[in-house]
Amino acid sequence: MAPQSRPTLSECLEGRGNNLDFLRFAAATGVIVSHSFPLGEGPKGGPEPLTVFTHGQVSLGLVCVAVFLVISGLLITRSWERSRDVRSFLLARTLRIFPGLAVSLLLTTFVLGAAFTTHPLGEYFTAPDTYRFLLRNFTLVNPQWNLPGVFEGNEYPSAVNGSLWTLKYEVGFYLLVLGLGVTGLLRKELALAGWCVTAVLSFLHIGRLGFWPVLGLYFGGGLVLYLWRERVRMSPWLAATCVVVLIAASMAGKGLPVAIGSCGAYLVLYLAFLPSRLARFGRHGDFSYGLYIYAFPVQQAVTALLGGPMPWWWNATLSLVVTLILGMMSWRLVEAPARAFGSKQHHPEPAPS
Repeated sequence: MAPQSRPTLSECLEGRGNNLDFLRFAAATGVIVSHSFPLGEGPKGGPEPLTVFTHGQVSLGLVCVAVFLVISGLLITRSWERSRDVRSFLLARTLRIFPGLAVSLLLTTFVLGAAFTTHPLGEYFTAPDTYRFLLRNFTLVNPQWNLPGVFEGNEYPSAVNGSLWTLKYEVGFYLLVLGLGVTGLLRKELALAGWCVTAVLSFLHIGRLGFWPVLGLYFGGGLVLYLWRERVRMSPWLAATCVVVLIAASMAGKGLPVAIGSCGAYLVLYLAFLPSRLARFGRHGDFSYGLYIYAFPVQQAVTALLGGPMPWWWNATLSLVVTLILGMMSWRLVEAPARAFGSKQHHPEPAPS
């Protein structure tokens, strides 16, 4: 196929089929595998292979978070450009994150926490930390990892749901897109310049900035590629070059976050729109968010129930089965109805004549 005949990202987005649901599901599963090393094997198990290969630059879990953010950068920017309506944008983003999170936190606090706490139930249900866990994790401002007496004897003690730390960044990026869109600054040249500044900040490792620069590279990669979609062609040769760059940055021990935010972002979108049977993967629902928010407490519960350290693959396998069931229930009972409610608000039914 001649280079000019290869589809642009814009043309791919206009098509009906894509592998985005599969990639999100694979990323959620990868997070479970990554967490199974510290949660199942504990400190004696050592680091996961990808962390060793990249000289400590990333874990599999962080790579999977990058996949989520690249896809989110693409879809959230497209969502704003399609509607340019503040109310509908905020409503859609709120209903995507918070109903599922609220139910997850309630179940974690009042069912899982009550079942696994070593404290008397009366003490557990009157402890301020029990309710702070709900409030602080729901507001995303300052997440709290522990519940009173829960998982204190585990290999990775006390942390009940360590996956929730990324959600405040995700919501922050939603608000960034909204702010740039409202002010008219969501333009491709400015976005590319902003991504370059973010790359410099990630190299400087300014501690006060937290994970914002690194995660911004990933979300920004999807955002920039979307804004330049008319010029970005889905080329297998460019995808192969991106793989080489990612491997080189891994082996060099530096520069991998920037490579993931650029080459990795392109590779994710190339795979997302590569024609395949996986385009039908999400026909029964998108279970990735449910997998993400339930996996960590399930993995901790598996470790507690089996009484100590275990091979990472055993923790991952058992946890995935349970978490998949919870993810499916979250989609069917909470997330899909919330999305349907949002669609009705955005496109209300006409009044009867």
